Amino acid sequence: MHQAYSVHPILTKGVQIESIAAYGNHVILGTNSGQLIMYVIEGQRDVDMKMFNKNFSRKAISQMEVVAAENLLFVLTDNLVQVCDISRVESNFAFLHSAPNTKGCTLFTMDVGSEKSTTGDVVTLIRLCCAIRRKLVFFYWKTNMIDSLAISIDLSDVPKSLCWVGHTVCVGYKDQYVIYDISVIPPKKHDLILTSSSISRDPCTCIIRNNFLGISKDNYLVVVDPSQYKDLSKEEMRPSGMESKNSPPPIPWSSSILGLVWDEPYVIGRVNQSIEVRSLMGKDTLVQIIPELVKTRFLVRASQGIIFAAAISELWCIRLVDIPTQREQLIQQRKFQLAIELTQISDEPTEEKTKIIRQIHMLNAKALFTNKDFSEAMKEFEKASVDPYDVIRLFPNLVPEPKQGSENYAVPMPSVQTLEETDLENAYEALIEFLSAARQREVVKLRDTKNTSKSLLEIIDTTLLKCYLQTKDLMVAPILRLNQCHLEESERTLKKYNKISELIILYQVKGKHRDALNLLKDQAGREGSVLQGRERTIRYLQALGSDHLPLIFEFADWVLQENPEEGLAIFTEELIEVESLPRAKVLDFLVSKHKALVIPYLEHLIAVWNDENTLRHNVLIKQYFGKIQKMLTEKEKGEDVSELKTLREKLFKMLKESDKYSPDRVLEDFPANILLEERALILGRLKQHDKVLAIFIQVLGDVCKATEYAEANYEEDNEIFHKLVKCILMPAVEPLYAGVPLHTDFATVNREVAVNLLNKYATKLNPFDIVPLLPDDMPLPQIEQYLDKSLRSMLAEKHQSQIMCGLLEAESNRLEKELQAKKNISFEVNEFTLCSDCEKPFNIPRRFVRFPNGDIVHLSCYDRIAQAAGQK
Repeated sequence: MHQAYSVHPILTKGVQIESIAAYGNHVILGTNSGQLIMYVIEGQRDVDMKMFNKNFSRKAISQMEVVAAENLLFVLTDNLVQVCDISRVESNFAFLHSAPNTKGCTLFTMDVGSEKSTTGDVVTLIRLCCAIRRKLVFFYWKTNMIDSLAISIDLSDVPKSLCWVGHTVCVGYKDQYVIYDISVIPPKKHDLILTSSSISRDPCTCIIRNNFLGISKDNYLVVVDPSQYKDLSKEEMRPSGMESKNSPPPIPWSSSILGLVWDEPYVIGRVNQSIEVRSLMGKDTLVQIIPELVKTRFLVRASQGIIFAAAISELWCIRLVDIPTQREQLIQQRKFQLAIELTQISDEPTEEKTKIIRQIHMLNAKALFTNKDFSEAMKEFEKASVDPYDVIRLFPNLVPEPKQGSENYAVPMPSVQTLEETDLENAYEALIEFLSAARQREVVKLRDTKNTSKSLLEIIDTTLLKCYLQTKDLMVAPILRLNQCHLEESERTLKKYNKISELIILYQVKGKHRDALNLLKDQAGREGSVLQGRERTIRYLQALGSDHLPLIFEFADWVLQENPEEGLAIFTEELIEVESLPRAKVLDFLVSKHKALVIPYLEHLIAVWNDENTLRHNVLIKQYFGKIQKMLTEKEKGEDVSELKTLREKLFKMLKESDKYSPDRVLEDFPANILLEERALILGRLKQHDKVLAIFIQVLGDVCKATEYAEANYEEDNEIFHKLVKCILMPAVEPLYAGVPLHTDFATVNREVAVNLLNKYATKLNPFDIVPLLPDDMPLPQIEQYLDKSLRSMLAEKHQSQIMCGLLEAESNRLEKELQAKKNISFEVNEFTLCSDCEKPFNIPRRFVRFPNGDIVHLSCYDRIAQAAGQK
């Protein structure tokens, strides 16, 4: 405890006091005989009577409330609320208004607020709630009179106390408290708590911290947050304010509370044998006992630090003791939070208050840390805006390196080296929370103002890394990826804890890719290592990108040697970094060191990534026939070449379907004595139809493929069937290609095949071109069918042409007649002719457009009409 208030007697013997009100250094007494008296307190003991009204009322003054902003005094006497003006001394409580609507009032409470009017002036809003028998009736002060509000509440009993807080009114009966939410119509009732669980006590209420409600229950003060009773259903309602997160727990007193007053940061209450001063925080809430005021009946707060207490005929002034004096005592008693609250309401300069509060937070943090309350200690460090590095220094094993120019506080700090394992873990978790918040602030400063040190972020992240290694392994990788940890310090720490995977992340974010890849290569062959195998190396290389191509080639080599198929994913994975690698350089690397992977790589580029580069298409074709040649050689030696068929199918498909390769370039390197069908595809792409048909007929003897080829190319070359028949009727004398014999069926004229083709494609073969090719001894009956079809087709075409000519001539004659009829139409445009669109005459020179219906418009009007029609 300490002395928070001093007591000064004002009146020792005087009138019989029935009620009391106060503001500033003024106190107003209402007597049993209806008198009103105002005293002004100057200094500590100087008392001066400022106003006196001997005959204000014939009845006792039951209750008074002052509205200092408007110089108004609301008085309850003879069960009626009256209003006085206290602005002028000579008027002696000049009467302003008596509210007949309040007749029967036994108790009232007020709500005083302010708001800006439409003109910008600050207007004071005054509302009253009067208890009239078993009903609450609401009023408001307007232009020197009390007017009614359209709100009233029926009660279950006559209230003993009333308190208006925000949107709620608390009613205290002799046995319980209820609260009404008046923000809704009709007002909602919510039960709070009983006034006492054992004996009957009059209820006692007051406003705490402007927006909380203090109510008494037995020997406890219960603080209720009224906001929890706004717009909530009954199911959501809490039974009492004790469960609110915003309000403190119930505060015990020495005996039942008879009266309450709130004076920041204390609550002053009348109890049976004294007046007690208590705070709302901590376990020991008792601040001071004032036993000399045992006779008091009334307590009222005048202003910050000034309270008046009254007995039947005595009056005291209770003044707040000088704040610096209290603060010194509280710091000695380690009641730091109370010291901070007192400092916040002091009259000291703002800068001085900020400095003092920071020092108190530091002292509080030191005490909490010593008592192993690490979480609360860190919160105090944060409130004191302590340099994070100074907090880190509390943990010697976490300090990475000395920091130049850091502030050194005079408060000595304990070391954590002597803590037990459980306490040390708690300390690390509290430090993590503190540093995480500090890091967020530093990042914001760095982003917004660039006014922070990256070295501080480095220290914070490195320390967080060390803490996570001892508390939360899962957070190690995320903190490393933020790329602010100190490289050497983090490297030593991760090696100490054998965190190889995390060490790879550190190297990666710091750009130490060679170190990372060397470590991966070393760990890949170690039995039991978390990095055993090639997968992690492959993923690392895939993520490097084209800027590190030499490094990719260097470390991809050992992976490709161990497992070519798995390693090829380094260059073929569906990742942006992989797909953007320079393909020409990758191809050169594979050709020079891993030739077996060239075909799979090119197949992936073309089939999956739709690569249209002609050079790579040419290379793939060359790789195909080169490998096929090798397999054919092996096959001649009797070796098994199971892949030969599949590979030829791939080559054939690509030559047939792809239009990206260069056929003339491919043909230069293509073998002439093998793969003749594939060669025919290339020649066909070059439109060398004679050579293609010669291969199909004279070398392969495949009439079906030859006719298929002719049908596919007939539209672009209508002589192709003539070439096909000629190839059969005029066989080659020598082999087309060295070492490739002619087909025996077509070494001489194959009349049967020729006649079949003539009969089948008669309409596509001109007899004037074919007959000279036929052998001289060819019997006419063999070609009768061909000649019949061919000549009939020619006659039909001629007849069709004659009909078309006649139709076109008739249409031409019709159009000429129609054109002549249009030319014969005449009309006159003069200065009296008006435009059909704008209704204005035509100026000279006259430029106009005439519609088929006869309407004539300006050329500009026509353009506008046409443009509008086009937009629609």
